[in-house]
Amino acid sequence: MSTLVPLSATVRDHSPAGLWAALVREASFLARDRAALLVLGTLCLLATTSVSLGLIELARQDAAIERFRSLDAADRRAALEGVNDWGDAAYAAFHATWQSPSPLSFAALGQRDVSPYMLRVRMLALEGQIHEADTGNPELALTGRFDLAFVVAFLAPIALVLLLHDVVSHERESGRMTLLVATAGDARRLWASRFLVRIAAVTAVILLPFGCAAMAASVPPGAALLAAGAILASIAAWSLLLVPLAFRPWASTVIATAGVGLWVLLALLVPLAGRALVDASVPRVEGSDIALLQREAVNDAWDLPKSVTMERFFESHPQWARTRPIDAPFDWRWYYAFQQVGDEAAAALSQRYRASIAARDRWAGVLAWFSPSVAVQRALQHLANTDVAATLRYDARIRAYHASLRRFWYPLLFEEQLFDRGQLDRLPEFATGVD
Repeated sequence: MSTLVPLSATVRDHSPAGLWAALVREASFLARDRAALLVLGTLCLLATTSVSLGLIELARQDAAIERFRSLDAADRRAALEGVNDWGDAAYAAFHATWQSPSPLSFAALGQRDVSPYMLRVRMLALEGQIHEADTGNPELALTGRFDLAFVVAFLAPIALVLLLHDVVSHERESGRMTLLVATAGDARRLWASRFLVRIAAVTAVILLPFGCAAMAASVPPGAALLAAGAILASIAAWSLLLVPLAFRPWASTVIATAGVGLWVLLALLVPLAGRALVDASVPRVEGSDIALLQREAVNDAWDLPKSVTMERFFESHPQWARTRPIDAPFDWRWYYAFQQVGDEAAAALSQRYRASIAARDRWAGVLAWFSPSVAVQRALQHLANTDVAATLRYDARIRAYHASLRRFWYPLLFEEQLFDRGQLDRLPEFATGVD
């Protein structure tokens, strides 16, 4: 893949102009290397495809959220139109919650590919509503999306292996090494310019599509620069690992094999081993177990004396303990009380569920120190607000919103206020914006 470098006085020139001339010379040789151009062209095509698909997905999610909110508002108006008491109104009213994508999410879809980013909730027990939510196509969740983070993490290192493995060995195998080094005078300048040009070419064919997509998505300049910095850091890390291999006194095929082996180790085996270690170290709590526990608590309430349910409810809501006793076969106060008691029965398990997710994510952060591929994916997902932390923040926003709904409805129900349709205009609204 390498090309014989004509002997040039620019190699001996240590001035900035001499360095620039050496870089230009190596770039011209790279432009005539068909194999290198094929690698770079393929990588550019893959990067362009990934950001294009990301922009399409970003537009689709924005449109889906807008349609979801519009339909939710219309459905709630229709549901509340015929009600004439607070209990029916609270039961009928669904409320949209959503996690808006950030402009940079086109580059790293992260958890948005596997976790719901839209959910309707109402005054019933919340745990079941959260953990019974549809997470989308399970086959798609298994394979993941083809985004720029994937290209940078897994495909760019392969391109670097193909472009860098024979920079030195090709000259040695062709018998030109001794003459080339002796004539160049400064071998370090020669090899540095050759490696820099190839590494810069890989960087350019990734950053150019990214930059165009960032402008199309109106990504804030600061976020775009940080993402570009993460991409540069990943390419630099892989280059620091691969360049020393190129100087080993081995055949080109052996160096290429070693480079691919290093990629398999750091990009595939280390993450797989790390995931197995995390699975063994951090107990997993299933969302279905939380939903089942909450559902059993709610169903059991139908068979218990109402006083038992209300006593449990008043333990966490003492402000309503002096309200009128419940003596009717059905009372909306009792109904919403046992919905909340069901949530409280599953609260400890729910807390363990969220704590286990956070702990597993922290372990993944430790793993990133041993795998450039994991590190750049986590960095881009963090900048794009598509990481695990963003998912947990959305979960917290849903819980806070449900609490605000309870604060709205409980006074109306437990104080048994006369039904006033005008009060429905004061229903809390879900906080908008990106996490």
